[in-house]
Amino acid sequence: MQTVEMFLHAEVRPTLDHRVGRAIEAIGALFVANRMVICQFSAGKDSGVVTSLALEAARQHAAAGGRPLVCVVTADTLVESPEMVEHAHRELAKMETFGREHGIKVRVRVVAPSLATSWQLSILTGRALPSYAGTNSDCSVSLKIEPSRVGRNQLYREARKAGYAEPVVLLGTRLAESERRKAKMTARGDRADTPVRNSDGEYTLCPIAGWSTEDVWEFIGEVASGLRSSYTDFDETKRIYAHAGNSSCAIVSDLTFEEASAGTRVRRGHCDARTGCWTCQQADDRSLAEMIRFDQDRYAYALGLQQLNRFIRAIRYDWSRRNWVGRTIRAGYVCLEPDTFGAATVRELVRYMLTIDRDERIRARRAGTQPKFQTLPLPMMIAVDAMQSLQGLAAPFAIWADYRDICQRGVSYRVPEIAPMSPAPMPEPLFLHVGNEWDDTADQWTGFRDPLMEALTERSPCAPTILDLGDGKSTWSVRTGPRFDVDVESAAMTLQFEADRLAAMHDRGFHPGGITTGYRWYLNYGALTLSHKQQLKHDEVARRTDFKDRLGLNLGHDVEQLVARGVRFSELPGDARQAWGHKATTDGAQTSFGFEV
Repeated sequence: MQTVEMFLHAEVRPTLDHRVGRAIEAIGALFVANRMVICQFSAGKDSGVVTSLALEAARQHAAAGGRPLVCVVTADTLVESPEMVEHAHRELAKMETFGREHGIKVRVRVVAPSLATSWQLSILTGRALPSYAGTNSDCSVSLKIEPSRVGRNQLYREARKAGYAEPVVLLGTRLAESERRKAKMTARGDRADTPVRNSDGEYTLCPIAGWSTEDVWEFIGEVASGLRSSYTDFDETKRIYAHAGNSSCAIVSDLTFEEASAGTRVRRGHCDARTGCWTCQQADDRSLAEMIRFDQDRYAYALGLQQLNRFIRAIRYDWSRRNWVGRTIRAGYVCLEPDTFGAATVRELVRYMLTIDRDERIRARRAGTQPKFQTLPLPMMIAVDAMQSLQGLAAPFAIWADYRDICQRGVSYRVPEIAPMSPAPMPEPLFLHVGNEWDDTADQWTGFRDPLMEALTERSPCAPTILDLGDGKSTWSVRTGPRFDVDVESAAMTLQFEADRLAAMHDRGFHPGGITTGYRWYLNYGALTLSHKQQLKHDEVARRTDFKDRLGLNLGHDVEQLVARGVRFSELPGDARQAWGHKATTDGAQTSFGFEV
C-alpha cells in the first residue's frame, strides 16, 4: 500500500492559533527567567499585536503566581502625525488599565528627542537642512532611534537595581514586510523563539517575525470581533490605517502600502513609518493628504501642516533661500555657497508655524477640545529665538514681535502654494576674505561678556564670574547642566511679564555687532542652561556672529553682491588653495588666461 501526500510539509502553514501559542510561549519563557520585557511600541498594527501578545503572556504568568514586568516605550518625535500621537497615548492608557485589572506591573514611557536635537532647533536655527530625499535620514536616528535607546538604557539600569535578569526588547518586525527588511533581519539573525543579542549589545526578540500581513490582520480581526481577548479592540488602529490610504478598509490600504514597501510601487517614506512626521521630506508621504481627502471635516486641523510640508519640499533647490556665508575660516577666507536655510526663510517658517498653532488653538476652543498639536511650544520658542540670535539668523527677540503680531494683533502668515523648483546642481563655491580670526579684538565687548553689566554689578553678589580662557580671551561662567535646556518657569514668566517689552526692543533695532543681545538676555536671566561643552563653544560662536554682524554678513546681505565680492578657487593665494582644496571643483580650479588676437 502506497501513501500519497497531497501537500508538501513546506506548503502547510501553521494556523493563527498555533502562531499565537508559539509567540506567547516564547515571551512567557522570558518572564519565567525573571526578565523585564520591553515592548518598542510605535502605535502601528505590528507593534500593537506584539504588545498584545506580551500582555497576554504576562497575564498567564501572573495567573500562575508569577510577577511579570512589562515596559512599553514609544517615541514622540515632536513632529509626529497628530493622529498617531493621540492614538499612542490612548493605547498606552489601555495598557495600564489592562495591567491593573489583571495584577500585572505595566510601565509606559514616552521618549522624545532633546531640545537641542529636535527638528525645530535643527532647522530653524540654521544647524541643518531637512532630511530631503536622496540625502541621509539622520532625522530617524536623532528623533526616534536615539531617544528610544536612551529610554531603554534607563530601564536597563532600573532592572539591574531591582534584581531582574537582563531585559529583552520585543520588536514587531516581520520577514514578509519587504525584501529589504528580510535581508536586514536575516543579517542580524533575528529570531521569534529565543532572544538574540544585536550589534548594540541588547537582547531582542521578534515574536511575529514569521507572520504574514494576513496573519496580523486576522489576529486584529479576531480581537475586534470578540473571538480573542486583548488590551485593546484595535478599532482606532484600523481607522488610521484605512484613512491614511483614503479608504474605508484598513486591509486594502495596508496591502497598498506593503506593495510600496516591496518595491512594486513608489514608496511613501524612507523610515518605514505608516504615517510620516508632518515635516518628513524623505519621500512624498501622502498619508496626511489622504486623511484630509477622505474626511475633510475630521482632519481639517491638519491642513496647515500638510501645506507647510509641501512648501518645505518646494524650496529645496531655491538657492536664494540659503545662507551663503560659511562659518569656518581657513587661511583668511570663508566659503560662499548655499548651505542651510537663510535668515529670511527661517523667519518665514517661524511665522507660518506660529500662525498654524494659533489657528489650531482657535479651532480647539470652538470645538471644546484640546489642541491636537503645537509646532512651537513655549520652551521651544525661547530656544529658537535665543539660538537664532546666537547664530545671527534673526534680530534679537524676533519671535516675540511675530508672536505679538500673530497672536495678539491677528496678523496671519498663510503658507503659500508654490511650484517646486526643478533640481539644480550646487553653484560653484566662491571664497571671501575676512581675516584670520572672526574676532581678536574688544574681548570685553564680544562673546558672553557685557561691560555695562559688569560695571553695574561690580563687587556685588550678582557680579558675573569671569573665566580666563588662557589665550588672551575671557568669558563669563554661566549655568551648565547635562544638556542644553530651557527653564520652564523662566519661559512662563518671560511670556507673562516680558513678551511685550521684548517685542518693543526688537522694533527699536540693534547696533552693529549687537545681534547676539537676545541670546545673552536669555542666558543672563536664567532662561537657558547650556551643556558643559557649550560654555566655551557658544562663547566662540557669539564672537564669530558679532564679528560677521559688524561686516554686514548676517541679516540683509544681498546674495548677488556677496557673490560679486567672492573669488574663485583658482584666484586664491597658494596657502588658501591648499587649505580649501576639498572645495575645489573642475570649473572653479581652472585658471583663466587672456589671449590677444
